[in-house]
Amino acid sequence: MVHAVLMLLVCALLAPATLVIAQDAEGTPPPLAGESDTSLPCFDGRLRIRDLEQANPSIPDGLERVYELGALWEEDATLFSLRLGCPLLETGYQWEGTFFSRSAQAFYATDTGEIQAAEDDPETVLELGTTGLQVLFVYRSLVRAGFSDDSLLGAVGGVTIRYNTDAQPFGPPSAPKDDVYFHVSIQERGEVVDIWVASRDGAIYRYSAE
Repeated sequence: MVHAVLMLLVCALLAPATLVIAQDAEGTPPPLAGESDTSLPCFDGRLRIRDLEQANPSIPDGLERVYELGALWEEDATLFSLRLGCPLLETGYQWEGTFFSRSAQAFYATDTGEIQAAEDDPETVLELGTTGLQVLFVYRSLVRAGFSDDSLLGAVGGVTIRYNTDAQPFGPPSAPKDDVYFHVSIQERGEVVDIWVASRDGAIYRYSAE
């Protein structure tokens, strides 16, 4: 009898401990995806120049999601700009867009959901076409210009894509107007360098010190 009671007490004491251990094991979050594999894009939440080499396959699904979000906002929403960055707490690529609506006379950002009233003449807000969109040429242009594969891109900007026009400037004065540019802020050798790559020919433009 005494032996049986002792066994029950031992089981009662061990059972909660076993439950706590199981709960702790399930509640401990795993390491961030890709943290141990530094070859993956955005393995630490930041884009690098080398990540642009493999970004093209992410474009179709990324654009589909972006356009769906724009259509949910306003039926007449047209794409104004695109941004390539990192997904939250994951490896891979994240595409976001900014849309313009004539009826709402406003801009809408898919990443934040922010709606900003626009005072621009609707005729001057060009729609960003995405047919044949590529990113690989940006990687090649940057490497040819001497930038390191491992150089980090700006944490906020990533790669921003939009038109450069007289009414909607995007780039330094030396960059020809009426072309689409890919902008990156590159962190290299302790400095941040802003670069605009022309979609027309892959030429690089930057502000010159005067």
